[in-house]
Amino acid sequence: LAQDFAGGALPSAAMLSIVPQVQTILFLIQYAFPLKCTFETAFDAAGNSEEVQKARQIQWVIYWIILYFFALIEDALLFVLVDYFPLYTELKCLAFYWLVAPEFSGARFIFESVVEPHYKKIDEEKVWPQLAKMAKAAPAAGDAKKE
Repeated sequence: LAQDFAGGALPSAAMLSIVPQVQTILFLIQYAFPLKCTFETAFDAAGNSEEVQKARQIQWVIYWIILYFFALIEDALLFVLVDYFPLYTELKCLAFYWLVAPEFSGARFIFESVVEPHYKKIDEEKVWPQLAKMAKAAPAAGDAKKE
C-alpha cells in the first residue's frame, strides 16, 4: 500500500476532509468575517448604545488576541497535529466559529469568565489606588505650571 503513493509515504490524516474547500471556509471564519465586524465596531455603523459598543469592542479585541496566540502556538507546537490529526481543520473551523459568531460571542465569553475576574482583583488592589493618587497630584502639578 505504501508504494502506491508518491515517494512511498502514506498520506497524512490532514488529507481526510468531510467539508469541501475547508481552507477557504476557515479563512472566511478566521479573518474575513472578524475583519468586517471589527471595522463595523470601530466606525459604529449601527449606532449602538455605549454598552453594546463596549461589549462588541471587547469581543473583537479579545478575538484578535486569541487568534494571534493560537497562530503562535500552532506554528511552534501544534504543527504536528495538522498533519496527523484527522479533521483538524474542521475542528478548528468549529472552534473559531464559536469565537466569532454573534450568537455565541465566544471571545467575549472567555474574557468575561476567565480573564476579567483576575484583572478585576488587580485593578481594585493596584491600578485604581494609583490612578487616584495621580488624579490628586495632577491639579497640584497644573497649579505649579501656572505660577
